[in-house]
Amino acid sequence: MLGRLLGDLLGGGRPERLIAQGERAFDAGDYPAAADHLSRALARIPDDDPRRTALELRFAISLQECRRVPEAEELLRGLLARNPNLAGALVQLAMLRFMDSDADEARRLMDRYVARHADAGSRFKRALMLPVILQSNEQIDRLRKQLERDLDQLAAERVKPLAHPEGEVLLTQFYLAYHARNNRNLFRKLCRTYRMHYKARTDIDRRAFAHGSKLRIGFVSSYFHSHSVGRTTYGLIRDLPRDRFDVRVFAIGPHNDAMAHAIRIAADGYAALPADVERARAAIAAAELDILLFADIGMHPVTTFLSFWRLAPLQLTTWGHSVTSGIDTVDYYVSSDAIEPANAQELYSEKLLRMPGYFLPRYQRPPAVPAAAGRGQRVYFCPQTLFKLHPDFDRALKGILERDAKGEILLLGGTPAWEEQVRARLARTLGDAASRVRFMPPASHAAFLAQIAASDVIIDPFHFGGCNTSCEALALGVPVVTLPSFQLPGRFTMGLYREMGLDACIAQSEEDFVDRAVRLATEPERRRLVSAQILERAAALFDRPDTGRILGEELLRLAESRR
Repeated sequence: MLGRLLGDLLGGGRPERLIAQGERAFDAGDYPAAADHLSRALARIPDDDPRRTALELRFAISLQECRRVPEAEELLRGLLARNPNLAGALVQLAMLRFMDSDADEARRLMDRYVARHADAGSRFKRALMLPVILQSNEQIDRLRKQLERDLDQLAAERVKPLAHPEGEVLLTQFYLAYHARNNRNLFRKLCRTYRMHYKARTDIDRRAFAHGSKLRIGFVSSYFHSHSVGRTTYGLIRDLPRDRFDVRVFAIGPHNDAMAHAIRIAADGYAALPADVERARAAIAAAELDILLFADIGMHPVTTFLSFWRLAPLQLTTWGHSVTSGIDTVDYYVSSDAIEPANAQELYSEKLLRMPGYFLPRYQRPPAVPAAAGRGQRVYFCPQTLFKLHPDFDRALKGILERDAKGEILLLGGTPAWEEQVRARLARTLGDAASRVRFMPPASHAAFLAQIAASDVIIDPFHFGGCNTSCEALALGVPVVTLPSFQLPGRFTMGLYREMGLDACIAQSEEDFVDRAVRLATEPERRRLVSAQILERAAALFDRPDTGRILGEELLRLAESRR
C-alpha cells in the first residue's frame, strides 16, 4: 500500500500511465496486475471518457481470469445495460454464463451477437455452448440433436471464414466426452463442418526417415506441466529409445514447475510456443518432423486447431483426453489392449493402436500421507470433477446411501454454480438421502491425498472415471470400486486392477457396484484384506520405463511401412 501511494505521488497514479501499465499487463497475461492498474485508472477518469467502455471490458476480462466472477459479471451486465449490443460484452458474458453451465442464457447472448456479425467463429462458439453439468439422459440426447442441427445450418451458410479459430471459436468439443455416447460420427461431422470454414493444409510432401536412421518425433500440448497430461506423457518423452528417435517437445503457453522442468530436460529439443495456432504451426512445420503426437486433442483450442493441419507424415493422439478426435489429419489413436473393449475401433475415427498390457506411463508413486481427521461417518469419496458425474451415477449413490445408514457421499466442490446444479439434481434423484452428500472445498494436493487416505472407499463414477486419481488412491492402499464402461474413459481403473492381478473391486453391474462398495465400507476385515493386497501389488503401477520402448517399436514399424 505504501509503495502504491508513493508511486501515485511520483506520477504513477496518472490515468494515462495506469492505462498503459494495465494494457501491458493484460497483453502479457498478468491479469491480477491488469485488474489492479485498470481499476485505479477507471477511478480517475470521468464517466463520459471515450476510453471507458473498452477499459471496463478489459477490466471485466481481467477479473474473470482472476476468478472474481461475480464482479466481472456485474461489470459486464452494467456495460450491456448502457449498450445492449456491445459486441465484446455480449461474447464475454456469454462465455461466463457458459462456464457456469447456464447454456440457455449463454446462447441467448450469442444470438444477439450473431444477429449482427456474419462470421463462422461466433456460430461455432454458440453451437458448442452446451451445459457442463448434465441433468438427464433425455437432456443429453436433446443437446446432441441440437448440435447436429447447428452444424447442418453452419454447413449451409456462407459466412466470414475462420482465420484464428483458437480465439474466434475458443471452445472445443471437450464436454461432449462426458455424455457417455459414441462420439465418432458426431466428431467427424464437426471436423467436416470446420473444414468448410477453416482452410488448413491436409497433405505433406515429406516421407518418414527424412533425417536418416532416426525418426524425428514431436510432442505437442498446452499441459506439459503438473497436470494429468504432463504426467501421462512424460514417460513417453523420456523413454523413447534415443538410438532411433530424436525427441522434440512443443509446449504451448508453458508453465514453470517441477514436471515442466522434467519434461524440458528429458527432450532432445524443447520449444516454448505462444498460444497462437499460426505461430505454433510455423514452429512445428520448421522442425520437419517425421511423427507428431498430440498429447491431448479437445482440451485446449490451440492444440485442437493445430491438429487440423498436416504437419508430419504420421500424426497421432493418445489418451490425454481419452476420446476420439474425429479429425481426419490424425492417423492413429494410441491406447491399451488391456483396457479397450473388443469392438473399440467402432469408437474411433483414427486407426486404433492397441499397445500390449495397460501401457502405463512413468508415473511417480505418491508418498504416504497421514489421513485427514474422520467425522464418525463412513465416507464414500468420488474424487472427480463435477462434470464427470453422469446422471446414471445417481442411482449408485442412492443405492449406497440406502444400504448404509451411516454412510455419506463426499464429492469434490469447486465452481459454485456447478455445485448448486449438482445439488439440485441430487435432491431430485436421491430424495431425503441427498442430505448425506457433502462437498469437499478446494484444497491443496496434500490435503486431497489426505482425504483419499481417510476415506473408506473411493467410488469411480459412471461413465468417465479416474486415472491419475485412481493411481493415487491405490498407491495409498484405498480400494477404488469401479464399473467398467463401454469405452475407454470408464475403463482406466479396471486396467489398473488387471495390471495388479486383482478383481475384488471391479463390478459387473450397477447393483454389484453398490454391493461391493458397501461391503468394503461396512466390513472392516474385508476392507483390510483388500487394502493389503492393493498395497502389496501397487508397485507394478509406477515408474515403468517400458512404455516408451513399446511405443517406439510400434512407431518404427509404422514408419517403415510408410517409408
